[in-house]
Amino acid sequence: MAGIINSAQTGTSGFKSPTGLHINTNNTLYIADQANNRIQMWLAGAGSGITVAGDSADHQGSNSTMLQTPVDVTFDNNGFMYVSDQGNNRVQRFPPGSITGTTVAGQASGTSGSTATTLQSQSCIVVDSSSNVYIADTGNKRIMVWAPNATSGTTLISNTDPHLYGLVLVPGSSNQIYFTAQGGPNNIYLWTFYAGGPSATFNAVNGNPNNLKNPSGLALDPYGNLYVADYSNNRVVMYCANSTTGNVVINGTTPAITQPVDIAFDSNLNMYVLTDNDNCVVRYGRL
Repeated sequence: MAGIINSAQTGTSGFKSPTGLHINTNNTLYIADQANNRIQMWLAGAGSGITVAGDSADHQGSNSTMLQTPVDVTFDNNGFMYVSDQGNNRVQRFPPGSITGTTVAGQASGTSGSTATTLQSQSCIVVDSSSNVYIADTGNKRIMVWAPNATSGTTLISNTDPHLYGLVLVPGSSNQIYFTAQGGPNNIYLWTFYAGGPSATFNAVNGNPNNLKNPSGLALDPYGNLYVADYSNNRVVMYCANSTTGNVVINGTTPAITQPVDIAFDSNLNMYVLTDNDNCVVRYGRL
C-alpha cells in the first residue's frame, strides 16, 4: 500500500486528494498527488515516494518545473511522462529523468479557453503508440486529440454531459474510446470518433444500488474486461467483455475503500485502487 489511509499528508509518505495512477512494467507506481501539486513515484516495496514532477514542498506554479493540481499521469512508449496539469489548463511532457516539462496540449501560460489551441479544466489523458495525446477536456465537454508537436488539437467527440472524466482506448481499434461521464447520467460510454452518439452505454450493475454514481477512472485487463472506479458508491465494478451489465468486484473488502478514483494493474494482474478520501493506494490480489 502507498500512502497512509485516512491521512492527508504533504510529506514523502503520504498524499493529499490523489486522483491519477499509472503502473509501469517494473511495477513502479506513479501518482498524481493533486492537492500537493506533484507527481510521486513509488518503487515496488518502497515506504515513501519520490517527487518526479512538480514541487516536493506543496508549492504550485505555472512555469516549466511547476504544476497546479495535476490530476492524471501516464507514459508513452519512449518513456516520456505526461501530466494532466488541470489547474494550468495544459498537458506537460517530461523526458525520462527530467523535472522540466514541455507543454504538448493547451497553452504553456495556463490560459484556458474553448478553441482548438486551448483546454479548460481537463481531466484524464491517454497516449497511444504514436504519442498522440487523448484528453477529456472536461470544461469544454469534449474529447480531443493532440498529435506530436501539434500547436492545436482536434475534437473527436462532443458531449453534453456535465463532467467527462476517465478515458481508455479500445485495444485493436484506431477510432474508439471508452470514457466516463459524471454528475448527470453517470455512464460509461463506448464511442467512435466523430460519431453523433455512443456505440454502447454502460450503467447497470448487479447489486444494490444498481447503477453507477460518479464513475471515475477506467482500466482494461488483457481479456477485454472493463473496470471502473465507482467513486460515490465506494466500489470497483467490472464489465465483462461484450456485457453492459457490471459486477461488483471490490466493495467493503478489507481494507475497505472510500471514493476510489482510479485503477491500474501490475504485471501479475494485481489490482491497485487509488482512493481520494483515503489518500492511499490499495493493492488487491489477482481476482
